[in-house]
Parts: sequence; C-alpha cells; structure tokens
Amino acid sequence: MGATDHDTPAKIEPGHTVGQSFTADSSLQSVAGSFPTYRTTGAALTLRLRRDGPQGAMVAERRFTNVIDNDWLTLPFDPPQPKGVYYLEAIDPTGEIGWWMQAKGTRKGVQAYLDGQPTTGLRDYRLGLTTDLAAQWRSFFTFRKPQADYFVGPTGPDQWSWLEVYPQHVFRNSAGEKEQMSVGVAQNAVGGRLGSMSEKDAKGRSWHNGARDTRPDAVRYGLNFAEQWDRALAEDPQIVFVTGWNEWFAGRYGEFAGVKEPVMFVDEFDQEHSRDIEPMEGGHGDDYYWQLVSYVRRYKGVPKPTAASAARTMRLDGPWSQWDDVTPEYHADAGAGARRDHDGWNKYTHFSDASGRNEPVLAKVARDADHLYFYVRCAQPLSPSSDPQWMMLFLSTGRAPGWEGYDFVVDRTVKNDHTGVLEANAGGFEWRAVADVPLRVEGRELMLAIPRAALGVSGGKVRMDFKWADNTGVTGDVLAFWRHGDAAPPARFNYCYESGD
Repeated sequence: MGATDHDTPAKIEPGHTVGQSFTADSSLQSVAGSFPTYRTTGAALTLRLRRDGPQGAMVAERRFTNVIDNDWLTLPFDPPQPKGVYYLEAIDPTGEIGWWMQAKGTRKGVQAYLDGQPTTGLRDYRLGLTTDLAAQWRSFFTFRKPQADYFVGPTGPDQWSWLEVYPQHVFRNSAGEKEQMSVGVAQNAVGGRLGSMSEKDAKGRSWHNGARDTRPDAVRYGLNFAEQWDRALAEDPQIVFVTGWNEWFAGRYGEFAGVKEPVMFVDEFDQEHSRDIEPMEGGHGDDYYWQLVSYVRRYKGVPKPTAASAARTMRLDGPWSQWDDVTPEYHADAGAGARRDHDGWNKYTHFSDASGRNEPVLAKVARDADHLYFYVRCAQPLSPSSDPQWMMLFLSTGRAPGWEGYDFVVDRTVKNDHTGVLEANAGGFEWRAVADVPLRVEGRELMLAIPRAALGVSGGKVRMDFKWADNTGVTGDVLAFWRHGDAAPPARFNYCYESGD
C-alpha cells in the first residue's frame, strides 16, 4: 500500500524538513520513501515517523548514509504500530538528495508537508501493513531488496542485483551465504557510470578483458556473456540471475543520465549493443541461447539418463502395448506446434504460421541384435504419409560429421504407408538412400525398424542422439526447427539413447 508513481524529484535543502502524512488501515510494520541522489554519492538523511502529524509523538528515527540513487529507505517497527494517522518526515540532508513525488498528485487522507506546513503534491511512500493476507505472503515468499546500480554492489544483506559490470559482486543473505549474482549479455555502462548503448565504449556483446574485441565476427562469440558466466561459476552462488531475454526496444532519447549526444539509444542500439538472448534472424541466430544452455548445464548439472530397457525384438505387426514398458520415455511439451496468428507491435505487421501439423508428445527406442526400433506418439491422429516433410527422424550416430551432427535421416522420403527410406548424409543437406525402412502407422502412433548394419552400429552398445521433426521446412537451415511445424525435442536439442550392452 502507498503511492509509488512519481514525476518530480523534490530536492531536500539543508535546514528544512519535508514530510508526508498518511493513514494506516491496519497495524503498521514498516514505512518507506524513495529518494533520488541525482547520480551523486555520499548523500545522507534522517527519517522520522510521528503519530498524527508534524507535531505528533515520535515513533521511530533512523539515519541513512551513502544513499543509493532512487533507493527506497525503510523504517521497520518491531512490534508493529497500531493503525491510525502517521507522519513521515526527512530531515538533516547531506549532499544532493531529494524525495520523489507527484507534483500535482492528491489522495484522500494524505498530505505533503514542507517545514511542517501543508503543500501541494504527493510524495512516494510504501506501507508494510500487518494483515492476514500479508502474513500469508510473508510466510510463502522470500523478499529481497533490489540493487539496481551496476557498480556499487550490496549495501547490506538480503539484496539482489539485476545487472552489473564485470567482475560482478556476490550478494549474500543474512546468514552470510553466497545467495545471488547477476549475469548479463551486455551492459549499458560507460566507464564508471550508467550510460546509453549508443555511446562509445558501452559494454556490448564483444566487451571482455576491459575492451571491445574488434574482430568482425566477435559479436557472435558471446565474450561478455562468457566472462560474466565464468565469474559466477567461480563463486557458485545459490542463484544466478540472467538478463535479458527479449527486450527488443530501441527508444531514442534526447538526453540520458546527464549526457546529450546526437543519437541516444539507452538499452538497445545495434546487434553489438544489445543484450537479448532470444534467437534472431539475420544476425547471431540462436548462438546466445545455446551459450545460455551450456552455462546453465555447467551451473546446475544434468540428471543421469534413465537406463534403457533390455534388448528385445519389436514386431511391427504386433500390439502397440509391446511398447508400454520400454524405457526411457522421451516426452515433448504439448502445444509446441500451435498455429500462430497475431498482430505485431504496429498496426500493419501480422504474423501467421499454420505449419503445425503432427505434434510428437512421446518417443521411445528399443533394440535387438539386428534392428533399432523407434516409436512416436502424437497429440492427434497422424496426417497422411504423403504429406511433405512428414514425420522425419534425424539420427546422430557419431560415425560421420553429417549435417548439423545428423548423419542419417529417415522418412525424408516415404514410399507408402508401410515403407520409408533411410538416407545417409552426403555433405551439407544432401542425402543418399541407404535402405528401405518398414514402418507402421495407426491413429496417432508410428513405429519403424532400422537395420543396424545400415547405420554402422552392428552389435554391442548403442549410443546415439535423435530427433523427430514434422513439416519444419528444414532444407539446410537448422533454425527451421525453431520456426515451423514441430520438432521433438525442439530447436537444436536431441534425445539421447544409450543401451547398457
């Protein structure tokens, strides 16, 4: 509860007091105000809380030093204060400091003051009230104070950062544990101050070791991101906060943080000076997404694969139930192949994609001495096998480099409802037929059998990656797995199968 929308940083002058009255409808645990320091350091002030008004009895007082720009300064109460009318005042300012307010704001039961006299406006304030609902929130959630500054680091325990320059600080909790660190792709920081991405020496994607890497393709290497991730892995906090995913907002300003240049773009400027991980066309593709995946795996680890079932022969003319106890099970998210039909951010761009067709939701693999058997179940009954790019199975056996690691593909060509074709990679996205593959389709299920000899995995242990893909439009660009149809697993991910013998 409180007032947090503001438009004016009202400066607090030495020898003067500024205040705000308010009414607490239930017992009061804390009160806070937001105070700008005009991008300076070393500012300080004292906060006091009185009952009833400027002349009321003193409830609490606290001196705050080294105030961070735009920080919320909080007076806590233990035990809580009873409901009623209160007056929060700021006195004895040091350095450059103000109190954020709405210059023309009004609210019933709330009054701004200057030197103990009513004045116009509505100063920022937050109330921590004790209610049954608030108690539930406190017992369920863990609250942390944000530290928005890129350089200062924590000013106390139980704070979290959202973005910092390298080397990032470790943010500890009240128990002294390493709780949180931030990792960013890039930072709109120039020297030791907050800046705009369009300024010279802003820390873009290629910034590392204190300078920008000038190689023409350095934007694709993720050097800034890697440097920050390596720092976080070395400290190993409980939580790593990564920013950002898809800001894609390039707002042009006349001035920012006291700097005026002909071109001022704060958070997004060009490919180098942006911090989005989301894949993009015409630039770095999905490079940063896979870099994120790689580091998250190093940070969190990955589960041990489920053991594969013992060898068995699967009969293509047998019951589908023969697959019921085969392990492991490979699951895919339902709804990934949903058709898209939506306006863009402007009034004349419309995005649509109706390529979603057969949506795999479950896959399995089995083996015997002569064959590898593959099973897939879709969300709905399968479309006719005569459809283009129908239910292709990409295989990576590790026997040859292949296309994007895949050295075989099944069902890129389907002869009929009972026969597909196994093809081996012939360089790039070129393929050559190796063997016919018997298959069976019924309702929403499909199974097929591939001769092990045709794959070069005759006898012994099997270790391979595989992916099902339908109507993705892939003809050599691996990003097609992102854009169209459905792939299980999505994008560049693969399922891994490893037999125990």
